[in-house]
Amino acid sequence: MQNILGLLNIVRTNVIKGFHLPILIVLFVMIMLVSAQEPLRKYADQVNLNIGTTVGSAFYQNEQMYKDVLSREFNTVVCENEMKPYSLQPQQGVFDFTTPDKLVAFAESNNMKIRGHTLIWHSQNPSWLENGNWSRAELLALMKDHITQIMSHYKGKIFEWDVANECITDGNNNILRDSFWRKIIGDDYLDSAFNYARLADPDALLFYNDYSTETINSKSDAVFNLVKSMKDRNIPIDGVGFQCHLIYNMDNSFYSSVEENFKRFADLGLKVAVTELDVRIEKPIDQSKYQIQANDYRNMIQIALENEKCNTFMLWGFTDKHSWIPSFFQGFDDALIFDRDYQPKPAYTALQEILEDAATEIKADTYNINNRLMVNNLMVVIDNKSGMYSHLDLYNLNGRKCKTWPLLKKEGTFRIHLTNENVSPGVYILSLVSKTKIVTGKVLLR
Repeated sequence: MQNILGLLNIVRTNVIKGFHLPILIVLFVMIMLVSAQEPLRKYADQVNLNIGTTVGSAFYQNEQMYKDVLSREFNTVVCENEMKPYSLQPQQGVFDFTTPDKLVAFAESNNMKIRGHTLIWHSQNPSWLENGNWSRAELLALMKDHITQIMSHYKGKIFEWDVANECITDGNNNILRDSFWRKIIGDDYLDSAFNYARLADPDALLFYNDYSTETINSKSDAVFNLVKSMKDRNIPIDGVGFQCHLIYNMDNSFYSSVEENFKRFADLGLKVAVTELDVRIEKPIDQSKYQIQANDYRNMIQIALENEKCNTFMLWGFTDKHSWIPSFFQGFDDALIFDRDYQPKPAYTALQEILEDAATEIKADTYNINNRLMVNNLMVVIDNKSGMYSHLDLYNLNGRKCKTWPLLKKEGTFRIHLTNENVSPGVYILSLVSKTKIVTGKVLLR
C-alpha cells in the first residue's frame, strides 16, 4: 500500500509540473503492477520456509515505509546489533532488553518468527567483559549467566539462536579464533556455550554461524570438523548458519560447491540455514548488473529449497537505502532486493518467481506430464507403449543431471521407485528423452 501511495505522489507531482496524460497512464500501470504483487512471505509460508531479514536502526527510528515492507514481505526477523552482547549487557549483571523487545513485539503482532543473533562472539562485547581479569571458572559463570538470562527472557519467542558466531579464523590455518573466550576458558568454550543454551531453552534450535563458509573450502572444512566433533560428543548443536555475503556474478562451479557443501552438513543430521545473504555489485551499477544479481539470488534460493534440511533463508537487510555494504566494501553497493525507494529490483522478482513455483508444485502430489510421464509421491510411471523413448533424466533446478534411467524395454509401462534410487525429496526437472522428442516437467518429489 505504501508503494502505491508513493507512486500516487509521483503522479500528483507530475500533474503539478504539467506532464501529459501518456506519462500519467504509464505511472498508473506501474501502480497496478505493484498492487498486484504477491509478497514473498505468502509463498514462503506455503513451502515452510522462514524467509526473513535483519532489522536495523531504520526500524527503531519509526520509518513507516521500512516497517510496512518488512511486515508485508517477510515472515522472520533478526536483530542486526541489538541482541549482541554489548547491547544486552552493557554493565555486568545489568541487562537491557528495551530495544530488541520492540522488534519482538512487532514480529509477534505481524505473525513473524524471530531468530536470535548472537550469544557468543569475539566482537562487540562490553569492555567490562572483554577486558576483565577473569579466571576460567569466573568466565564460564559469566557466560552461563549471560546465555541463561537472555534465552530465558525470550524463551518461547525466539525459535532459533546463533549461539556462537565466527569462531574459526581466516587464512591458511583455519583454527579456533584466539578470542578472550578461548584464551581463558580453553578450546572447549563452545561446548559449554551450547550446553548452557540447551538448558536455558530446550525448545530453541541452536546454531553455529560463520562467513566465507558457503562453498567447500578450507574454512568450511574446519567448521565441518568442528560441528561433526560436537555431534560425535553429543554437544547439543542443531544447525549451521552460512552468512553468504556474496559478490554478484558468481559462476556455476561456485553454486555447485554451495549445494554440495550444504548437503554434507545436512548429512550430519544438522539443519542448514542461509543467515545473512546479500549480493554486492561493483560500481558503476546499471540494469544489466541487476539482472546478473537476480540470477545470484535465484541460485541461492533454489539451493535452499532443494535441501530438505534448509528451512531458514535470511537476508542481511532488504533495501539499499539501509545497507552495511557501502561502509565496509569500498566500490560496491546495491546488494539488496529493494532499491532506495523501496521498489522491488530484479532480485526480488527472482525470489518471488522461484517461491511461487515451489508453492504451486507443493499443492499436489500427482503430476501428469503430457500424458506420458506421471509422478505420484516418489513413484515415476512412464507410458512408453510406442517404444519411442530411450531414457529418463533427472535434473536439479541448477540444471545438473542427478540421475539417468535407461528404458531397457522397447515398449511398455515403466515404474521407477525413487525411494530405492537414493533420490532425496525436493524439486526437480524430469526429462523423458527420445531421438526426436523430449518431454519435460518440473515436479516436487517428497
